[in-house]
Amino acid sequence: MTSIAGNSVFYAWGVATINGTSNIKFPYLHYNGGNDYDANTGVYTCRVPGTYWFSASLGKDTGYNESINCFVYVNGNPKVWLVFVLNNNNNNSYYTVSGSGGFHLAKGDVVWVAGCNQQENIDNNFNTHFSGVLIRPDA
Repeated sequence: MTSIAGNSVFYAWGVATINGTSNIKFPYLHYNGGNDYDANTGVYTCRVPGTYWFSASLGKDTGYNESINCFVYVNGNPKVWLVFVLNNNNNNSYYTVSGSGGFHLAKGDVVWVAGCNQQENIDNNFNTHFSGVLIRPDA
């Protein structure tokens, strides 16, 4: 893939836990223009300062009866809350929660998904994903 200097866009899917943390990573890359997302750590590192849009979706695997609570973090601060609370105790149902937001990032700023309880309940498929795109680079 060819990358242009101002290009920064990624789409990663699936889920894997990072031992000893509440962080999760999305290990399967569909696209990583600019190579700013690290599938080994689950962290996006800003290379091009500007305005970005990030989105994350988490699916609850069937067979579990717990709620899931996570955040999209920017530089260690929770910015987007991803939560679903089960209220019917039907562990065979499938639920998905999504959240997104726009942020201004400086070079070296980092974005990731963490704070996740019940990581083993998150479904490892295309419905679980994390993406980001540079909307407008700084002039």
